[in-house]
Amino acid sequence: MNKITKKLNPVLLTALFATTAILSISQANAFERGGHRGVGGFDKIDANQDGQLSLDELTTPKMSKAAKKFDQKDSDDDGLISFDEFQQTRNGTIPDLSDIANEIVQCVADTKAETANDDIMVPTVDKFISPAEKFAATDTTADGFISLEELEDKIIEKVAASFLVMDQDADGIINEDEYNAAKTIKKASKSAIKECIEELNSEDII
Repeated sequence: MNKITKKLNPVLLTALFATTAILSISQANAFERGGHRGVGGFDKIDANQDGQLSLDELTTPKMSKAAKKFDQKDSDDDGLISFDEFQQTRNGTIPDLSDIANEIVQCVADTKAETANDDIMVPTVDKFISPAEKFAATDTTADGFISLEELEDKIIEKVAASFLVMDQDADGIINEDEYNAAKTIKKASKSAIKECIEELNSEDII
């Protein structure tokens, strides 16, 4: 039994399966449209080239990126990430958007309505918790540091939740249409969120 399987305990699986009951209209529409060939990434992730993605195949590249990111963040090479290391970026520190979380959500909802773009998924306020809250959610031992194992556990949890949402026919695998539909939604949603954050943080009044 691999690490991914062992980490998905029955309680977590029950919670994750519950998320599939709240699939947005945008996800369904994107899947029904199909024809999203060429969005990118499917063949690279499909390690055994069987035309479908398993949970392991979807998780493996994320774990690899997480390990590289961990090494980059661990500036003192002590094998742990402190909060100061966690919030550091190339351009400063991770912005705290928690104070404008409700405004971001409303802005994205307005953008979706105004553009009639069903690919935009309106986020929840929880997506914009503070850096301190994000750190604490990953630091499961509450020792003030994030270990590589704790980071991997968080990645496994997030990928598993995404997998169940992407697997719209609940057959336990992700086909290319499902994968590309999810990519399209992610791209549109990320763009809308970015524009809203920039708009809300702008000091211009005209």
